Amino acid sequence: MRYSLYRFGEAFEAFIIYLVTFTSSSILIYVKYMNIANSSILQSFFENITEYQLLINIFLTFLMVVYHYQFVNRKKVEIFCRILVGDTSTKIVIRYILNSLSILIVSFLLSFALNIYLKQSILTNSYLLFIFVIYILISAGQVQKNENIKFFYNKDFF
Repeated sequence: MRYSLYRFGEAFEAFIIYLVTFTSSSILIYVKYMNIANSSILQSFFENITEYQLLINIFLTFLMVVYHYQFVNRKKVEIFCRILVGDTSTKIVIRYILNSLSILIVSFLLSFALNIYLKQSILTNSYLLFIFVIYILISAGQVQKNENIKFFYNKDFF
């Protein structure tokens, strides 16, 4: 991660958000089809939660989209400085895409293992993976040199 825009904490944060999104989708599907015939209170509780499964998935997906947007905006100055010292914007974008996709794939593989353990379909997680890959490619367009960055440079001082 030497040339990456991600630091360890940021990569771990993205990994956790992806993992929460994938596992919550898996767990909500598991709870939806779980047979709890002997406990009507528990069954009604889970039914109330699974009614909002789509909204929960959309909210968590939106949370990841906001994270990517904020991440790219926080890194504008670093991208500008890297370009000043000789790095090309193409290399920065490619590294951003590869790092984001690797974090996404690792979290998807962990949720895939959970789906295999719970013996359920991976179709919804595949949809989420597809949505996240598309958004990573879209957000890569935002990783560019920002011309409007103002450093605190006072002409009268020098």
